[in-house]
Amino acid sequence: MSVERVPVLIVGAGYAGLSAAALLAWRGVPCILVERRASTSRLPKAHGLNRRSMEVLRVVDGLEDALFAASRTGANDTTVIIAETVTGPPIETLVTKMSLDATRVSPSKICTAGQDRVEPVLLRFARVNGADVRFSTALARFSQGEDGVEAILRDEASGRETTVLADYMIAADGAGGTIRDAGGVKMEGPGVIADAMSVLFEADLGAILQRDGFALYYFRNKAFSGAFVTCDEPNRGQINIEYDSSRDQASDFNEERCRELVRQSLGVPDLAVKILDVRPWRMAALLADRMSFGRVFLAGDCAHIVPPVGGLGGQTAIQDAADLAWKLALVVKGHAAPTLLDTYQIERKPVARIAIARAFANYVERLLPDRQELRIREDEYGLLETAMGYRYRSDVIIADEFDDGACVEDPLHPSGAPGTRLAHVWLRRGDETISSHDLIGRGFMLFAGPDGGGDWIEAAQRVGLRSGAPLGVCRLGFDVDDPEGLFLPRLRVSPEGALLVRPDGFIAWRSRGRSPDALATLEASFARVRGFDTRQSSGGLKATLVDAS
Repeated sequence: MSVERVPVLIVGAGYAGLSAAALLAWRGVPCILVERRASTSRLPKAHGLNRRSMEVLRVVDGLEDALFAASRTGANDTTVIIAETVTGPPIETLVTKMSLDATRVSPSKICTAGQDRVEPVLLRFARVNGADVRFSTALARFSQGEDGVEAILRDEASGRETTVLADYMIAADGAGGTIRDAGGVKMEGPGVIADAMSVLFEADLGAILQRDGFALYYFRNKAFSGAFVTCDEPNRGQINIEYDSSRDQASDFNEERCRELVRQSLGVPDLAVKILDVRPWRMAALLADRMSFGRVFLAGDCAHIVPPVGGLGGQTAIQDAADLAWKLALVVKGHAAPTLLDTYQIERKPVARIAIARAFANYVERLLPDRQELRIREDEYGLLETAMGYRYRSDVIIADEFDDGACVEDPLHPSGAPGTRLAHVWLRRGDETISSHDLIGRGFMLFAGPDGGGDWIEAAQRVGLRSGAPLGVCRLGFDVDDPEGLFLPRLRVSPEGALLVRPDGFIAWRSRGRSPDALATLEASFARVRGFDTRQSSGGLKATLVDAS
C-alpha cells in the first residue's frame, strides 16, 4: 500500500470541503480533497451566496468574477415573495433588487448561482492553486495520534487503497457523514422539522414569471406548504413541497403527481412540465456538541444542519472553511501556535447556533405564522445581524476593557470592537477606489491613524521581522486616503490609535489612542492573537504556548 504525506486532508467536496481546498491551496498549503461521488453536484440544491461568503472567497484572485459568470442572473438581482402560488397575488414581498443595495455594509454583492454552478467553480480554483482533488475516492477508515491523522483512502473503481498521513483532517462529509460518529460527536437540537420532496423540472417559465432575475416564492397554500425557486438553466425550476410521512411515502411521488404539484405551485393547471429529478429530504435543525476532536475538524453540514429557509446553511459551511483555512495555514507554516486551532470551535459554534435560530424564525415567518412556539427566541437575531454581524470571542481576541457581551452587532452601525467584522469603507489608493476589505486576506493587517501612525508602523515592521508571521501595515492618510473621513470614526479609533485585523477580516485588537510603548504593546498583542501567551520576563517579552487544557 502506497503512503502519502500532506499537511491537510479534506473529506467531502461540498461547499465546506471545496472552499477549504480552494482557500488552503491559495494560501500555499498542500492539501488532498477526497469525495466518494464521481463529480460535483449535478443538482442545484442550495441557491445563492450571501455577501459574507463572497467576502471570504473574493480574496482569491478571479474567484468572485468566476462565480458571477456562472450565474444566469446578475448580482443582487433577487426577488423573494410569499404567495399562495407563483402566479397569484403576493401576500408579502420580502426582497427586491433595490432592497439588496448594501454598499454601506460590504464591497461584495449577492451571487444567485445554484450549487451545481458554484461547486465546479470552487473545484477549478482549488486545482489551479494546487489542491489535489480526487473523486470516486472514499475514506475507508482513519485513526489519529498526537502527531497527525492516518487515513486509508479507497478508490471506488479499482478498490485500491492508499494511506495518507496528514497533520490535520477536515471532516466535510455532510449531514450523513460518519467521521463525527467515529469521534463520538453527538448532534443536538430540535431534530427533524419536516419531510419534503424536491422536484426539479422544466417548463415555459418565461411566460409565467413577471420579472427577470432570481425568484424565490414561499407558499402559504391550504393544499401544500413549500417553495419554488428559479435555476441557472433557462426554464428550469425547483419546488420543495412538505408532506406528511405518516400518510405518504416517498415512493408515492411519481412523475404524474410531481407534475401536478408543479402546476399547483405555479398556479397554471394546463402547464406542460417535464420532470428531471425527484428526491426526498428532511428539513432538520441540529448542532454538533463539538466541532473538533484531536486533529479532526468538522465543517459544514457535518457540524450543523441548518433549515434551508434564508440560505444560511451553505453560507455557514463556506465560512467554517474560511476560518479553518487561515488558521491552519498559519499553524502549518509555523507562524502561529497549534492552540490557535482550539478557537475554531469556540468561535464558530455560536455562529452556527444563531444561524439555526434565524432559519427557524424564517421558516415560521414565511411559511407557518401560526407556529410561533417553534422559534428559538434566545438565539434569534435579525437576518443582517446573523449573516454579517456575528461576533467572535476567544482567547485570541483581545477584548476591550468594557465589552458588552453581545452576540451580534448591526453591520450598518459598526463598533470596531475586537471580535467584530472590520467595517467596510471606501478608500482611495492613488487613483484607485478600494474597500477596506481589499487590504486584508493573506495575513494580519495593522491599520494606524495618521497622527500616531509612525510609532505603530515602526513597531509593526519590527514585530513582523521578529515573528516571521505575515503582518501588513496601512497608515491612514499615507498609504490610503479616507475621502469621507469614515474609517476611524466607524472603528472608534482616534488619529493616534491602531487596529489589528485578522486574515478573515475580524478585528483582533485595537488601541483607541496612542500607546506609551507601541512596540511592547503590539508585540504582546500580536503574539496572543496567534495563539501564544505573552508574559513579561527579565529578558523582555516571551511567547509561550497557551495550555490547551
